[in-house]
This record gives sequence, structure tokens and C-alpha cells, in this order.
Amino acid sequence: MRVTTTTTLVALTLLSGLALSALAHEDDGKVRDREPAVIAPVWRAADGGLAADNFAASGIMLKAWFPLASIDPGATSGNDCWGYVSPSGREYAIMCVSNGTAVYEVTNPAAPVKVGFIPGAQSLWRDAKVFGNRAYVVTEGGVGIQTISLANVDSGSISLESTVTSGSGGLATHNVAINTQSGYLYRCGGGSSGLRFYNLNVTPGTPQYVGEWAAYYVHDAQIVNFTSGTYAGKEIAFCCAGLNGGNVETGLYVVDVTNKSAPVLMSRILYPNARYSHQGWLTEDRKYFLLGDELDEGASQPLTTTYVIDVQNLTSLVYKGQFNNSTPAITHNCYTHQGKMFAANYRSGLRVFDVSNAGTPSSVTEIAYFDTYPGSDAAQFNGLWSCYPYFPSGTIIGSDLERGMFVLRLGEPAVQLSFPGGAPTMVSPAGQTVTFDAVVQPGVTVSNKRFLYNTPTGTQGLALTQVDADTYSVSLPPVACGDAVGFAVEFTTPTEVFRLPSTGFLPATAAFGEATGFVDAMEINQGWTVGGTGDAATAGVWVRVDPVGTAAQPEDDHTPTGVNCWITGNGSVGGSVGAADLDGGQTTLTSPVFDATVVNMPSISYWRWYSNNAGSAPNEDSMPVEISNNGGTTWTQLELVTENAGMWVQKTFRISDLLTPTSTMRIRFRPSDLLNGSIVEAGVDDVRLFGLDCTPARPADVNGDGVVDGADLGILLGNWGNSGAGDVDGNGQVDGADLGMLVADWG
Repeated sequence: MRVTTTTTLVALTLLSGLALSALAHEDDGKVRDREPAVIAPVWRAADGGLAADNFAASGIMLKAWFPLASIDPGATSGNDCWGYVSPSGREYAIMCVSNGTAVYEVTNPAAPVKVGFIPGAQSLWRDAKVFGNRAYVVTEGGVGIQTISLANVDSGSISLESTVTSGSGGLATHNVAINTQSGYLYRCGGGSSGLRFYNLNVTPGTPQYVGEWAAYYVHDAQIVNFTSGTYAGKEIAFCCAGLNGGNVETGLYVVDVTNKSAPVLMSRILYPNARYSHQGWLTEDRKYFLLGDELDEGASQPLTTTYVIDVQNLTSLVYKGQFNNSTPAITHNCYTHQGKMFAANYRSGLRVFDVSNAGTPSSVTEIAYFDTYPGSDAAQFNGLWSCYPYFPSGTIIGSDLERGMFVLRLGEPAVQLSFPGGAPTMVSPAGQTVTFDAVVQPGVTVSNKRFLYNTPTGTQGLALTQVDADTYSVSLPPVACGDAVGFAVEFTTPTEVFRLPSTGFLPATAAFGEATGFVDAMEINQGWTVGGTGDAATAGVWVRVDPVGTAAQPEDDHTPTGVNCWITGNGSVGGSVGAADLDGGQTTLTSPVFDATVVNMPSISYWRWYSNNAGSAPNEDSMPVEISNNGGTTWTQLELVTENAGMWVQKTFRISDLLTPTSTMRIRFRPSDLLNGSIVEAGVDDVRLFGLDCTPARPADVNGDGVVDGADLGILLGNWGNSGAGDVDGNGQVDGADLGMLVADWG
């Protein structure tokens, strides 16, 4: 037996473990970090649309998402998951939640269907595995083993066949492991238990208790049979285990469980920096065990860590090293398949590693990820609990504490739609040609291709022309200048709809160009005034300056080549977050009068800064932005600003959507500090009035004076046979074709 602790160390750790004995087990962190279930609609790729949360991913596609409430209205958290393939080849996800176990058909991963739900005792911990046509479910809630029949799952039916309560150590169980080679089930943990053995071969509907290994607490295990080599004929359990609920002498324990009446500890290893040996899995060649420690991240390890243990000699285990990925998230459950390790790592979601050369840990690399917990990779117990990568189709499922069940696929989308250079935001009222790219993966059949054009008169499908293997073009029909239009592309495969954008339409405006009324970069004062009815601010009154940055106020104006903007008070260099912030009431900044009738369909645009998320009472105040068309006698609200973006934000409004454009327009900004100790900072820069150019372009107007006449003819003839001015059709040479176009456009 390989033992790596000294007598003194064992004594100290045993004593320290006594202080932890009041805790259920190491997973109390999950209780401490509990968050409410995320409320969101079910999302399936077959239905189109965009998932409510923005999930960062690389090399993994989201096919479906079932939030907890859709799994069962009483579910408050998700936990383990597993999979089942029926004799017909149809694939099913087994999803465990706080109050039971659900089964979904995921044969078409883009359109999963719920088959049924089996209630269970309330618990944060529930685990399931499969043998034959049954799922076996255990929980820390203390009910023993639930046997769920999957015999009729293809017909849309599952049932609770039995609840087994035999065996030692009480009814609570932390995890369940099944060796499908031998037909034995192993209850892991629960209280201070080790492994408890059940025979599934004789009466699989009511597993029979046959023995236990109780020398150490076992948190999780993988059990396999060896059919060749030194250990041929042996059934071996690789156990993540230790004393005192796994907190003491935590490591990998190798147990010979061939004889269920007399299991034998063959060896163990206590790896460096060990805090809590949680779970692990063998590489497919059974040379290495990849182990995750659930308490080392944020303590002895700054990044997500997996420990590699050489298990080729089961009586002398060797620590080979560790590999990391770039986040501090906690490791939880991992499984190996086809040379890869699929790891559910809490707040960093599903992480996929190439472990084909795991014996050299430094060579292991992350190749894909799907982050189910947006916004944070911190070492806390939230996010993805487990994953199952063994469906023959390549579908992967993941179970998340707050967000429920995810259905995923490794690889690139079957169809990738894009507009090269970006989708146009302005289209010609006379009609124009638009091109887009559609990259279809080899072997994928597209049954329908559509380009949808939305105008004020309705939505129509337009004919597509395939330019080359990946490029298509479409001719947009004429529309009225100023019309708000939109377009979308849809490619349909037998399993799902690929759409750009995922919902709605890409917006555009019909015009020949843009006409500018005025631009104010605030470098000089063009007539803005400070002060208004109701103003009572005692500090942080509007001032036009080169800003001095604080944690709440910008350091720079928005204009790329400018320095000045309007802000609410200017602090001192090195000042605090509240240096010269708005205090005591409201301050008003009002624009000069501007004429909105000088352009067609005028819009007003500005860049604004707003911060109200600091101080003793954050997020209590706001900044109304208003517009007037009678010089300031009455006002209409454009927006009520409450967001704390921490950056310059551009806002644009079409004036006619709110009131009639006139020659006596004004806008004003009125931030205030009215309540308890808020830090309020605001800024305004780059205000612009612009409209639409509805005059058709006249290429034959060579000199650009608005008419086609003799002056243009003279320029054309003077440049005959050359390129440049007079090349009306743009073919690189001034010739008869250009002359014909000029004559046709004369006047």
C-alpha cells in the first residue's frame, strides 16, 4: 500500500476534522452560495429565436435549454444528469432536480420532448445512473434507491418501479455508481458511509444488498472490470475518498471489490495540495485517473485544476502532475470520451480538454467550452453541476444548479449565416442588390432557403440567387424614402431553423444618404445654458470642461479628436468617487434652439454618461432627457436614464415619432440627487441633428452642382478616353456609354 502521510500529520488532520464533523460534508459550500432559480422560457433551436441568457461559448453549440421551472414547477435547483439509449436507438436525458427526476427525449437535440417526471425527497443532492432499461436514483434526502423503469420510454411512459431501503448506513446516499460490465450498483457516501454493494443481475427492479466497504468515506467512484493483463478477472473501484466525511486523508483509493464479502484496499495516494477529493474518471486506456478536488480552487490553487494519477500499477499509484485552464472556477464532475475530458466546472460551465496524452499533463489543452453562468467564473458553488457526453449521436447534456438542463453539441453550427462587412443599415429607395454568406457544413441538407424583407406594407419573401458556393444575392424592391425596413435570412435543415437575426429583423432605413443639420462636439459653447425651474443642486452643477476622471466620472470626452464635454462638476486629480459629484438636488443643461425642418425626417443623437451605482444608497436617482418643439415651453421625455453603463452611450431618436419637427426645437438633460447619499455623475457630448437624403443620386452630374448640363458635358469630353471625371458608369474609361447616360439625365 502506498501511504504518503506521516503519523503526526494524520493526528493533526483528525483533530482538525473533528471541528468539521457538525457539517454534513464538504458540499456545504453549495448551501452557502445558493441563488434563486433563473426564470426564463424554454429555448429549442428548432423553434428559432435567441436564448434569454447570453452564453459565452467556443466550439460548442446550444441546441436546447430547459430552465428549472419547465422541468418541474417545484424544482428549486438542478444537480446530476445521465443518459439512456433505448433498444430503438432513441436517446434520452435523465435530469435530476431538487424534488425529483425528469426524463427527456433528446434524439433530436434541437427539439427535445419531456417524457415524464418522478417525484423524490427534497434535497440539493440527487444522482442517477442506468443499467439495462432502468434508472437508479439516490439522494442525500434519505429514501434509499429509487428504481425507475424506462421499458416504455419510447411510448412516452416512465414509472417508479420500486424504492429499495435495504443495506447498512441509513438511507441517505451522495452518489451512485454502476459497473455495467458486472451488473453491480454501488451507493457512495451519505452520512459517513463508504461503498454499499447491490446486485442488479438477479432482480434488477429490486436490487439486492450484498455487502460494503466501510473503511473510508467514499464521495464518488468509478468501478470497472479488467479482462486482460495483470488484473484480469478483477473488479476494481477507483474511489474519491477519505476519513471524516472525506475531509481527512483525502485522495484516490483503489479497492478490489471482486469478492463482495471481502473487499480489499490495494493502494491509495494523497496528492499534493489536496483539500477534498471529489470525483474523477479513468482515461479510456485505463492508464490514468483524472481527479477533481472541489475545495482547492480559491485556496491552494488559483486556477481550475485537474490532478493526473498514474494507475497502471494498482498497488503503487504515481502522481504525474496537474493541468489547469484559465479560470478560477471550481472543478466538479468530469468524464472521458474519445480522447477528450468533459468537465462540469461550476461557474465556468462545460470545459472540454484534449487528454489523448494525459500522461504528460503539460500537453493537455482546452479545446472547447460552453459557459452556463454568464458574468462570473469565480470559485463559488453555482452553475454547471454535471454533464453526460456518451450519446452515440454526439449530443451532450449538462445539468445546472440555477439554470436547469442544457442540450449541447461539440463542433461548429451546421449552417453559418453572415453579411460580409456587416448588414446594411441604409438601403436605396430605388432598390438595390444585397449579398450574404451561408456556409453549410458538408453532409448537411438544407430544405428551405428564405430571404425575408419587411416594409410598412408587410413582409415578403424574395428570390435568392446563388453567386458561388457560400454567397447569395437578392434584389430589394423599391420603397418610399424614409421607410423603416428590415430583413432576415432563414435556412432550414431537417432538425432546426438557422436564422439571422435569431428573432425579428435587421433594421435599416430607405434613403439615398444622410443629411446633417448640425453637429456640436462641445469644444466651444454654441449656446447651451445651465439652470432651470426646480434646480437646487449645491454641487456638481453642469460645466463644460476637459473632465478629470474618477470612479464615477469619465476621464475623457467622447469626441475622438476633442477634449471638452459637459459634465456635472469637475473633480480634482486623484479625487475620490464623490469628488464634485451632483449633490442637493437637480441641475439642468438645455441646448440652444435648433431648426429640425432643415432635413427630411430629422433625428436627434447624443452621447451621454450616467453613473449612480456608488455611495451609501446607490441606484436611487435618475436623469430625464427631454425634447421641446416650441422653444422650451413644453417638454416631451426622450428617455429616463437609470443605467450605470460606466461608459459613453449613444442614443438616437426620430423626432417625428414623438412630436412634430419645428424650427424651434431644444433638448435638455436633468440629472438629480434627491435621495440618500447617492453618487450621481452625468455627461453629454457630440449632439447631432441629422436626417435622410431623399434626392436620388445623379452620376451624370459630374461637377456636383445639382443639374446635368453643358458644364458636365465639357468635363466629360475633356477627359474622353481616360479614367476619372466623366466616367459615369464607373467602368474605368470615359466613352460613349458615359455620354449616353449624361444625355439621358440632361437637365
